[in-house]
Amino acid sequence: MKIALIIFISIIAIVLIYFFYLGYTSQTGTANGIVNSKLTPCSKKPNCICTEFAEDNAHFIEPVTSQSTSINNVITAIETTGGKIINTRSNYIYATYTSRIFRYVDDFEVRIDAENKLIHIRSASRVGHSDMGANLKRIEKVKQILGDIK
Repeated sequence: MKIALIIFISIIAIVLIYFFYLGYTSQTGTANGIVNSKLTPCSKKPNCICTEFAEDNAHFIEPVTSQSTSINNVITAIETTGGKIINTRSNYIYATYTSRIFRYVDDFEVRIDAENKLIHIRSASRVGHSDMGANLKRIEKVKQILGDIK
């Protein structure tokens, strides 16, 4: 019984150390930015959501349709949901979100398409395979706030 408890606690400790290590490794890196006038497509891993590529059913969500594509409104929505703005340009915002416990860093990018009155968003985890729906929830929160700002 004592040996089983020691093994169990050791396994839990190893798993926790691994998760903290992933959080540490996610501290470095950056998003790819705009490539060919669009946000970067998601990789095959399920830890990314993007509004740019409708043909990618596994990672696609509808973009924000807005008469007001103000960059300031988008910045407000990102900061309200806990994002940290890293870089902005006239039609692009790069921000990061950091999880509370393991300190995982996720990249969050926005491309404003003023011509078509669309706001495209890409949210992706830097490490790991699954995000347990965190990126989708984040985009939905930002979309909701943008809808409320109208």
